[in-house]
Amino acid sequence: MSNQRADYLTLHDAMHRLGVSRSTFDRWRRMKQLPYIKIGKEIWIDPAELERWVKYHASGVPYSHIRSSSGSIGSLRPEAETITVGYQSGAAHTWTALLMKELGWFEEELAKLTGSPAVQVRWLDSTANGPVLLKGLIGGSIQLASLGDYPMALGFGLSRLLPDFRPLLLAFDGKTAGGQGISLVLRRGLTLRGASQLTGLKLYSVAQSSGSRRISRLLQELGGGSGQLEHREMNESMAALVERQVDGCVLTEPYLSLVRQHGTGQVLFPEGIGGDYLTGLIVDESWALHHRPQVVAYLKAHLRVHLLMREEPARAAKLIARIKGLPASVVARIMEQVRWDAALYSKDLQTLERLYRENSYAEGHIGGMEGDIRYASDYLQQAAKALKLPLPVDQPFDGEWLREQL
Repeated sequence: MSNQRADYLTLHDAMHRLGVSRSTFDRWRRMKQLPYIKIGKEIWIDPAELERWVKYHASGVPYSHIRSSSGSIGSLRPEAETITVGYQSGAAHTWTALLMKELGWFEEELAKLTGSPAVQVRWLDSTANGPVLLKGLIGGSIQLASLGDYPMALGFGLSRLLPDFRPLLLAFDGKTAGGQGISLVLRRGLTLRGASQLTGLKLYSVAQSSGSRRISRLLQELGGGSGQLEHREMNESMAALVERQVDGCVLTEPYLSLVRQHGTGQVLFPEGIGGDYLTGLIVDESWALHHRPQVVAYLKAHLRVHLLMREEPARAAKLIARIKGLPASVVARIMEQVRWDAALYSKDLQTLERLYRENSYAEGHIGGMEGDIRYASDYLQQAAKALKLPLPVDQPFDGEWLREQL
């Protein structure tokens, strides 16, 4: 073994050759099958295998094609790659991923990649909690994540603290004007004489969510603070509202529609709270650069689902209703209120920039800086071209949302 070790790189040598930190190296070992062998507590890397691995991730050529047919160590052979998609089945504005999973369209598009290495898709449902998905994206356990606008802005803010994490916006998902789809709901029997009384209520909201940020800002404008806000998951908030254990909670669709249908609470601000409510698809920039075919495959499926939701809403509503156990009529009404539009608009990017600059991230008071919302339109363009759809423009659209641009 001593002769064999002499031909291998130490962990420090490999990190120096790749120009990465220990945390990045360990993440690549876990998520990208970076080849290594472990002898006792020591890690050794075959330089030839490392070179092949780098070529694979730089070119997209299947690793099995790059590897030589002999002289390799069995323990270094990479297993089938796994792509984990984080989604929120409990948030109506990100139902695109829910339908994609049900229809198997991402797997279908991956299968069309000629010469692509075997890829397994793992779907991770965080119900209605975007920050949990953001945590997985930062840690490398999630590769593609559907997030609301505040978790997206939060991710860009945290990237200033975490140099190995560079979030990239690939496409938008469901959008609604004026924050529609996020409202404060009061328990039955509770009446207010004025908006200022909100500052004395016990309220629930999901931690570091789009709804939580909006209600916190509203309470501050009314002269109160966020001290009466307690963090609870959406399902827990809904249950507490029904049992009258809380004065009110911030809910998103489809919970709002269920409250209206069953009369379990009073919806305030039905027009929404705050600016446009946006959801979108976020990846780590480094992962996207090394997995372009897989990213384009996902965006193709993303665009296909949007077409289905716009052109066959009854079929889409029926599928979602069956999966979620919701009335199809409720799902259909929600879908009509949401703009299913992946395109990047200047106004949407400005909304994210504003959220980013206004907030204090992770209680660390990291002010946002204009231009830190990173996006890439070429992946979406390639996906649209492959589907023979009208190509989005190179730069984000100017002006308001226009139906003809869908």
